[in-house]
Amino acid sequence: MASSSTGMYVSVDFHYNGFFSPNPLVYLDPIKTNVRDVDFGGFTYKEFLLWLTKLTNGACDNVYYCMRKESLCEGIRRIDSDADYWEFVETVYSLESDSLQSELDVYIDHRNEPILDWADNELLADSKRYESDYMDEEDDKDSEVSMTMEYEHEWDDEEEHTFDKTVGDPFLDKLLGHISDDDEEEANNGKLKDVVFPVHNENQEWERMVPVLGMKFSNPLELKLCITNYAVKNGYDL
Repeated sequence: MASSSTGMYVSVDFHYNGFFSPNPLVYLDPIKTNVRDVDFGGFTYKEFLLWLTKLTNGACDNVYYCMRKESLCEGIRRIDSDADYWEFVETVYSLESDSLQSELDVYIDHRNEPILDWADNELLADSKRYESDYMDEEDDKDSEVSMTMEYEHEWDDEEEHTFDKTVGDPFLDKLLGHISDDDEEEANNGKLKDVVFPVHNENQEWERMVPVLGMKFSNPLELKLCITNYAVKNGYDL
């Protein structure tokens, strides 16, 4: 091994004499060797391959590496050129210097398998599976909303609502100015001057809510709910 000139203590696990298998991408039956305190930056790409050949006692033409925190299909990279090797060196020396456990794995492929294609296909399959699951969840949500809306709009079979009433109701007649002769005579006699108007009770059952001209409400929402409930109960189109 070459001695480290940087003073950084890194730990790299080398896996060889095994083989890759897809779906999911794994490296099976390997021999694993842990290497510490090696100055990878002091090697060229060809010198690294020569050193690796001596380490593994075999040919090392197909070299891959992956950060331990990533799955193989997500993080696997190939060392196939000088540029690839210097990217590997930068990754090695970006690791925590005081870590005693290896954070990076190097793999040797002895069968010339299309490893990167396997990784891409696995990522694509995972992406399609995620999209499918997401669409299924959205469909389930839409179905739940649809069922809820249908349930909320179901009418009682025993009660028919036509929503075509516009006259003949004491409250609507007064609200629209349709005052009967009796009411006009009563008003002219002064009997309505001292009327005490009722206060709306928001806690009563909805079908018992009846708006009265002059009724007092705490806020506009109470008035809206009262008139809406009254219209639904009696089949008025307000």
